Amino acid sequence: MPKETAAWLCMALLAALSAAAIAAPAGAAGPTAHLTPAAAVEGHCAAWNTPDRQARDRLLRRVFARDGVYNDPTPTYARGRAGLSNAIAQFQREYPGARFRCSAPQTHHHAMRVSWVLRRPDGSVVTVGTDFYELAPDGLIRRITGFFGPPPALDPPR
Repeated sequence: MPKETAAWLCMALLAALSAAAIAAPAGAAGPTAHLTPAAAVEGHCAAWNTPDRQARDRLLRRVFARDGVYNDPTPTYARGRAGLSNAIAQFQREYPGARFRCSAPQTHHHAMRVSWVLRRPDGSVVTVGTDFYELAPDGLIRRITGFFGPPPALDPPR
């Protein structure tokens, strides 16, 4: 096969593969897809507001690392997607109809923090808090450490 023909076939193959990658549906993202910090927070917050187990598990697959860890002061310690989904289900049994609203993330490197408010179905505030996230290189959430209430007050100046 002449070099020109081989080069042309190689270029055609690369163009076809590029077009196929662009046309892939959004939900078909593989392990090399990069999740934005905002999308990670949106998916995580939505999972806490989703009572349907299958829908919640789909959300967690998109944003939470397979071996991710979640912990908060209740004390909740959940490892993996199924563990976090179970913890969310338990929370929803204790606070039926309560909803989280999460801020946009503040990020640097592979870390971010998010403020949130938890509201009862009537709109009254249960509590506020801050979550600190560690992100994997692909953008999936690797670890979340949650704190409840406002930040501690500063000591008065001396």
